Amino acid sequence: MTRYYFYLSYGHSVRLRPGDRPDTDHWAGQLFTELSAEVARLVGADRRTQVGYYDDLVQPLTDWKAALAGVLSSTDVFVALYSPGYFNKSWPLRERASFASRYADPQMADRFLLPVLWVPWPPWEHEAERAAALRLGAGVPEYADEGLQAMSRLALYKKQYRTIVRRLAYRIVTLAAEAPKPAPLAVAIDEVTAEPTAPTEILFTVGVLAPQRAAVPAGRSPGSYGTAPRAWTPYRDLQHFPIAEYVANVAERLGQPARIVDRPGELGVLAQGAALVLIDPWVAATPDGLERLSGLASRIPEWATVLLVADRSDPEYAARGATLHATVADTLIAAGIARNRITLLRDADRLVERMPSIIDQACTAYRRTAPVFLPKGADSTLPRLTGSTDDREP
Repeated sequence: MTRYYFYLSYGHSVRLRPGDRPDTDHWAGQLFTELSAEVARLVGADRRTQVGYYDDLVQPLTDWKAALAGVLSSTDVFVALYSPGYFNKSWPLRERASFASRYADPQMADRFLLPVLWVPWPPWEHEAERAAALRLGAGVPEYADEGLQAMSRLALYKKQYRTIVRRLAYRIVTLAAEAPKPAPLAVAIDEVTAEPTAPTEILFTVGVLAPQRAAVPAGRSPGSYGTAPRAWTPYRDLQHFPIAEYVANVAERLGQPARIVDRPGELGVLAQGAALVLIDPWVAATPDGLERLSGLASRIPEWATVLLVADRSDPEYAARGATLHATVADTLIAAGIARNRITLLRDADRLVERMPSIIDQACTAYRRTAPVFLPKGADSTLPRLTGSTDDREP
């Protein structure tokens, strides 16, 4: 197993448009590159040697949770870029909890945790974490005032920024020499609990409608399917990873707790938060496919997004894909789903590129459109600024 000197953890930004590279992600990536080069220099490693890791290195359409469990088990030092977003999102907190799970003694876990003040926050919040992060910047007042992200962006602080990076690299190498070998195994990210301290997250539901392996339609190979619809892998030639798991992982990395539903009796939960429904066009070729599509349409809330997923390079899709797509779309539209809420994706790279913005748009639609439920016992009569309760609009 590859050994890493450090793992870099940070609060991801939400991408608003395809191809976005938000500031947080860009500058964290730059820091990772510079820190890796400095660590490699200190240990005498070739600059091409991978001495560190962060989750942007995980290949698209792979299981982030499984991949990171292995990485965190073979990492000596956990570098946390603390910011308000770090504490408001479950994903980075779960990364930290997964690394800490390797040690029975919390003090031992803290010993190999290197916090960095990435973006400052009010001093009365997360006081212990702030104090720990400030130790890295002793003697560099700009670090406490601006945080390392701002220092990395401004030429004015280039010298101070390089000082902090070199200091961080030296501490990584020093601690890595003291880390236990072999390293204890980390608990998988989906098996640890870490609640954001100021939760702003909404629940994100991924619904799946696809055939099961035992009931694939005539003319369709069973290789893309499993014992449940959630096992569907439309891009099986690229990675053997279910698309529903991929979408849920992306949502969680963007700060949205996610769940997957694929049974008819579970579809009611689509109305409990933001939702994205994944549909395999081949479902229209099953004996009860059109009936299932009509039934699904009646359970999809008006703010949910519907995504028809196919692989344009699949010969079986090339033979019947256009017809099946049109059939699914027409059935959903006839059942009341607006055409502009239905999107077809036929390429894995395009899906990877667009998924963050698709998830963000689904969450935005939920916030704008979902009904507001008053607390039990609340007065449903809204107060008026002027006039009496007997006033009527003309």
